[in-house]
Formats: sequence, structure tokens, C-alpha cells
Amino acid sequence: MRELGICKSSGRLYEGNRNSGTPVTNSNPILPITMIGVDLPTPPVSISGFSGLIFREESFDPITKIRRGRVYRINESQPVTWQVQDASRKDLEYKAWANGAAQELETTSYNIDSLSYLRNLKSLPKVVLGEAPFQTNWKILAIETQFDGKPLITIKALSSFGTMPELITNQLPTLVKAKLIMAVENVEAVANKLGSVETVDACRSALSLVFGALGDDLTLDLGAGITKRIKSNQERNKKGNGQDLVTHSAEIVRRLHSRSKPNEEVRLNTRSVSDEDANLALKCLWFVLVELGWAKDE
Repeated sequence: MRELGICKSSGRLYEGNRNSGTPVTNSNPILPITMIGVDLPTPPVSISGFSGLIFREESFDPITKIRRGRVYRINESQPVTWQVQDASRKDLEYKAWANGAAQELETTSYNIDSLSYLRNLKSLPKVVLGEAPFQTNWKILAIETQFDGKPLITIKALSSFGTMPELITNQLPTLVKAKLIMAVENVEAVANKLGSVETVDACRSALSLVFGALGDDLTLDLGAGITKRIKSNQERNKKGNGQDLVTHSAEIVRRLHSRSKPNEEVRLNTRSVSDEDANLALKCLWFVLVELGWAKDE
């Protein structure tokens, strides 16, 4: 159905259109939706506490964590009067309407969104469902236009995106404790709200603090910090090359970060940083923090 109407007096949901509405009898979730990093040509505004954009779920697979549904945009002019057929509403009288009779009520009304502003994007964006403080993060996998012209979107939960271990604050070096706590919090925020490049950059910043603390010098950048740890390892073990899983993990993030620079991408002929690359950077940071005993392995 192209329109949704929420009755202002009862909160009941109707679908169809304002001239012929029927009550919605299923209990599928309807959630506020936010497009991350998308400049909407005409940003919808919340009206009377109702979100400007909402996602109406039509199916959900709890195994794959994939949802399918539609996005609706709030009408700029509210309230909207609907003519409905709802036998359960004894409080509404039938009135003459269009050669017949219908019940009349005031609604907060939504039209289905064409999503045309997503058409020319290089990659489909992440979205947030729900309102703070209870929200979940998703990635749009596909948009399909059905026979009636209405777009159907498929989204997948980003359950692993932004997952950071819990820091053991009394194990953090005093030199870096406050800065590292803020840096890890920033990684969580960036991973949930921004793109893959920004996530890799935030992981690199956090690891720079980690290796600066390991080398007792917070002015070191990540590359110099890694080198200093390798030399320190070699001094303790003359037969080894100084590399360990901590340095390997940090080196992965350092190299991913260089890929995010357009000139380096051209010079080295590498692909652009993807969501999976950002996920890898998050896992590398997770491993380093846990391996050093600075975070819980849970």
C-alpha cells in the first residue's frame, strides 16, 4: 500500500490511501530509520513526535539477520483525514462517502518513499533503525522496484560492526589511559555512524596510542610505534625477527589506512576500502587490546 495512516485518537495503523483505508492486522515492526551519510534532497522532519522516515518490516530471517521492507516518508501537511472501513471501531460512525459509506478519522499520514536519492550512489548506505538510546545498525543490500512501482529494500544487521571489547581500565598504562578510553569510544561511534574509511582511520588512531604507550612515547605514529616494538622484541629474543601477532595486526590496519588515501589508491593500484576491510580493522584492534591484557576476551 502506498500510504500509511496512524489514527491520532487511538494510535491504530491503517493502510491503503486516505480515500479508502483498512486497518493493519499484522504486528510487523515499524521503526524510525536514518540513512547514514546520505544528503536527502528534502530532509523529512518529525511531526508531533512521529519520525520523518520510517521502515515497515515485511519479513525477517533471524538466522541471516536479514530484513525486507519499505520506507515511508511523513507528509508535510498534517493531520490528514482518512475514510476507512473498520468494523472494530464502534466509536466511529459511518457517513455517506463515494456512493457508499465510510468512517472518518484524523491521522498522521505517510507516503511510500521512492528512494530516488539513493539511485546514483557508488555504494548503498548503512542505516540506523530505532531511536536513541535503543538503536541497531544495518546495511542496505539491495533495492528492488516491484510491479507497482514501490521499492522494496533488503537490509542486513551489522552485528559485528563496531564491536569493541570492554577495556580493563586498571590494566591500562597511566600514560595513555584517558586518551585510549576516548579513542575506543570514538571507534564505536564512528563504526556505527560513518563509513568504512572513517572506521579504519579511527582504528589507526587508537592503535597509535597503544603503540605509543608500549614505546613510552605518545608522539610516535603507528608505523614508528610498530618498528619500536619489533626492535624491543628482538632485544629480548635475539633469534627472533621481532614480529608477533600484535605487530602483524597493527600493520594490517596501518596498510588499510594508506589505502584510504586517493593518491595511494591510484599509485598502488589498490581497490577502495570496503565495509569488510573496516570490519577487519576493528577485529585487529580488538585482538591487540585483548592480547595485551588491556581488554576482556568476551
